[in-house]
Amino acid sequence: MLILDLDHFKLVNDAHGHLAGDDVLAAVAAQLRAGVREGDLVGRFGGEEFVVLVADLPPGARGDAEVRTVAERLRRLVAELDVPVCTPDGNLTITGLSVSVGGASVPTDGTTLDQVLKVADTSLYAAKRGGRNVVRIAGPVQIPAPRTAAG
Repeated sequence: MLILDLDHFKLVNDAHGHLAGDDVLAAVAAQLRAGVREGDLVGRFGGEEFVVLVADLPPGARGDAEVRTVAERLRRLVAELDVPVCTPDGNLTITGLSVSVGGASVPTDGTTLDQVLKVADTSLYAAKRGGRNVVRIAGPVQIPAPRTAAG
């Protein structure tokens, strides 16, 4: 699982308006879908965040390498994106976009969706702290036991 967050997206909305920001989000979503395999899933996960489920990877080091390769490819595709938009100031092209990417794997980083999302989100924040426009894939972590109603 990958979580991607558009870096400094508020600047796009502030400089060009929310309709231009919506055009950017749609273009990024299309670029992400184009950058994954047919069976992988891409979805918007909040304001300017996206989640990518990279399915059916081999276990262990090979799967870890593949998910990192996918994450880097998606990061590069967004960086290469030119988005034509119509703004109150006229037509222009938004360039220079970037995403920070965090990733986690099942079962290495969790066995439930909630666990894996938390680890991927933590990796995303590490990418943000690491300078943005980078990929951080989690390493093995201690997986807490799922909560039960009794405890």
